[in-house]
Amino acid sequence: MYNTLQFEKDLTALNITLNDKQIMQFMQYYELLVEWNSFMNLTGITEYEEVVIKHFVDSLSLVKTVDLKQELSLIDIGT
Repeated sequence: MYNTLQFEKDLTALNITLNDKQIMQFMQYYELLVEWNSFMNLTGITEYEEVVIKHFVDSLSLVKTVDLKQELSLIDIGT
């Protein structure tokens, strides 16, 4: 249904490996995002490739600076 090769390549660059179920969950989230965005202004970014890069990969890139294996609290306040 969706071409996830670039998404997986970008994740590999971050040293992140997702299984098929997890990748499918991101695709389901994309569909929900676009659906809800049609009647609630959640984001101006709705094209699949842009959502993958600017929402998914960008949010996962925190693994470069934060050790997620230890207990911590995070908040995404948006900008």
